[in-house]
Amino acid sequence: MRFNKTLIIIFLFSLGTRVAAQTWVVPDDQKAVVAPLKFTPDMQKQGEQLYMKNCQSCHGLPGKDNWAKLTPPPGDLSKEKAQKQTDGEIFYRITTGKVPMPEFRNILPEDDRWSVIAYLRSFNPKYIQPNPVAKAAFTGRIVTLSMQYSEPMKKIVVTASEQLKDGQAGLASGVEIMLYVKRYFGKMQVGDVKTTNAKGQALFEFPADFPGNKDGYVEVSAMVNDPKSIMKTTPANATLAIGVPTDKPSLTATRAMWSTRDKAPVWILLTYTLSVIIVWGFIFYIIYSILKIKRLSNG
Repeated sequence: MRFNKTLIIIFLFSLGTRVAAQTWVVPDDQKAVVAPLKFTPDMQKQGEQLYMKNCQSCHGLPGKDNWAKLTPPPGDLSKEKAQKQTDGEIFYRITTGKVPMPEFRNILPEDDRWSVIAYLRSFNPKYIQPNPVAKAAFTGRIVTLSMQYSEPMKKIVVTASEQLKDGQAGLASGVEIMLYVKRYFGKMQVGDVKTTNAKGQALFEFPADFPGNKDGYVEVSAMVNDPKSIMKTTPANATLAIGVPTDKPSLTATRAMWSTRDKAPVWILLTYTLSVIIVWGFIFYIIYSILKIKRLSNG
């Protein structure tokens, strides 16, 4: 009896967790947001390129129902479940993200996010775009990042500058910065979030044993941590010679499960080939048996 109660509790907890994961409430004021410009074929073409680069790995190809097996399921964004959302709902979800979906506010500029929506709407023949509404002039901070490596300090220095009210540029203090390093399967955060000082600088210590390419170069990017979207930001990207020289073949240069078809492990190729031979052999055997039975019945 006690064991059954435990199973029930575990089941209810799992169900509640799953339901909570699939609940994504969009504020009413965000649902009503419409694009600030008319969707055009050029926007759709650009949106397709952005979708394939940033969205296809999880949501799959539109109309193919081949999204990644994640919880909650990403779903096909060309289908009714996604298409019945308003443009504002889709824009909000792209902007803010929700685990496992990343937030794209610091990855894609606003116009690019609308281009992705324009591309998705091209799969809905019933879609009629609401009249564009120009956004009010932005009154928040406009921050641009730059980055360099300080050899004396042995640290990466990220400098934030902002556009002042008089149009001049000044140093931006109190800005939260995140540092990332490019890896094979995405970006990896380095260290904790840092806040720029009075000089507009945030200092990051870089691991001394971090592997780079064969010449020791590492691709580094710095982004503003702005979850409330109160800033317009421009990230900084740089290739710095701060890693340990590592002359290793790329992940697609050797035979591995994640490599290309030509570099698949031999045992997979043999298993696949043998399976095909067995299946076709069985089919031919069935055909031969049917023909043999037919000859015997005619005789």
